[in-house]
Amino acid sequence: MAALISSVMNTKDRVPIYVNACHELGIEVLPPDVNVSEVDFAVVDGKIRFGLNAVKGVGEGAANALIDARNEGGPFESIWDFTERVDPMVSNKRVLEALVKCGALPGSRKGMLEVLEQAVGWGQKQQSDRLAGQGSIFDLGPADEERPRHHPLTPTGEFEKSELLKLEKDVLGLYVSEHPLSAIRDQLRRKSDATIGELERRRDGEVITVGGIVSSVRHMTTKRGDAMVFLQFEDVTGSVETVVFNATFEKTRELCTADRILIVKGRIDRKEGETKLVALELSAFEAVAEQREVRLQIDATKAGAGTIRELAALIRDFPGESPVYADLITSQGKKVYAFGPQYKVKPAPDFYAEVKMLLGESAVA
Repeated sequence: MAALISSVMNTKDRVPIYVNACHELGIEVLPPDVNVSEVDFAVVDGKIRFGLNAVKGVGEGAANALIDARNEGGPFESIWDFTERVDPMVSNKRVLEALVKCGALPGSRKGMLEVLEQAVGWGQKQQSDRLAGQGSIFDLGPADEERPRHHPLTPTGEFEKSELLKLEKDVLGLYVSEHPLSAIRDQLRRKSDATIGELERRRDGEVITVGGIVSSVRHMTTKRGDAMVFLQFEDVTGSVETVVFNATFEKTRELCTADRILIVKGRIDRKEGETKLVALELSAFEAVAEQREVRLQIDATKAGAGTIRELAALIRDFPGESPVYADLITSQGKKVYAFGPQYKVKPAPDFYAEVKMLLGESAVA
């Protein structure tokens, strides 16, 4: 998986799909770290570590220079130590800012951004002094490798968690340490019949339902004077531009705001090689407390004779801790069928997808 992600890291739309696939497989993907990461995505202690070359603004040259300095002098202790040791031709302000934003350097991201320019200047002066054969008063003491380093202090205050995630997304193109939708991803999948990462494989004109979060909003006015918006809409697998025309926008204006979690029913619109979604319906997503039990709706008057047996086999494929109940509609009225204690399930998205295929969309409440 590390090699696969590395092979597509220049195609920003593909990386989130494969990173999400890692999560589905139980493989942890960690953010970049100047003391651990390699140029490409790499396996470190049984986990995948984000590649430095995949950080926007860094590039392969800077990544190699960084790793060379790390191999020569050991782990970087701070932003000051980093600029002091890495070639200033590649550790410029743009590279440094990108590494700070994604949390690749040790220390407070807010504090390091506050002293970014000073750190760049510090590193350039230290390296130019060494090249010129100059030094500080400490040169009269022990040798370089023995004397303690004296670096300026870095402010310790930090951004809110939501801001840290935005900074990470800005330079990595996706959320790695944690996605804002992680806690509700299963609930969103149960209300959806597709993920954004699947849209490229769906046919043009197909109507699908996806759940996700609005990352940005762009307002426009048509030649006729009608208001419309373009939403950048994303889930854990990727993002897609979603067009909300006037008729839909007028009914859902209050929902078209950044950071709003929505369920979007839309039509896939593929033109000139670009895939967009034309919104037909927008609805607010309301998270609910996760149920410990799983309840499925079955119309026994229409279901085949072996339906319960097939459902029991499906439950066995997803062993877990949640008891399963089937609310049956029979010719004698409504009845509840309780599966035995050996038929407890893990209510994962794939389980609900299989249930919908077996029993239909209406089976999942």
